Amino acid sequence: MRRRYTVPSIMGTAFLAAAALAGCGGSSDASSGDQGSGGQAAGGQGGGPLTITEPKNGANVTLPFTVKYTTGEQLGPTDSGKDHVHVFLDGHKNDYTVVPTTSYQIKNAPAGQHEVDVTLQHADHSPVGPTAKIMVNVQGAGTGGGGGDTGGGGDYGGGGGY
Repeated sequence: MRRRYTVPSIMGTAFLAAAALAGCGGSSDASSGDQGSGGQAAGGQGGGPLTITEPKNGANVTLPFTVKYTTGEQLGPTDSGKDHVHVFLDGHKNDYTVVPTTSYQIKNAPAGQHEVDVTLQHADHSPVGPTAKIMVNVQGAGTGGGGGDTGGGGDYGGGGGY
């Protein structure tokens, strides 16, 4: 016996398939490659964009300086189950500081050019996807350390606290 398909059942199946695909999301040019000079997201896989708003890419900064960023995700402490960001310098992704807010003050870094990296992370520290980075030129030498819930050993003051 041949199975019969009706137009309403085919339309319903097509609608469900379209809805499922739309929920999967996608990537745009702004989040699929290296970041632009404005601190735009790079390599996003979800969670909305992550953008560094201050300081501007290529800025001359003196210590301490504050890194500010925006994201579409609600941030909070890791024990709240909310996402947070990891802030680190010069691509040292295992030497990070956990930041549950939209700004972080860098208190210690050697003088010279540095890449400031910010990555959006889940409460369990797995990556959400979005990342952003800028270059800054630190004027003078750093002393002291950052603070907060940190990751690795910290080349610039210990404990990941910059």
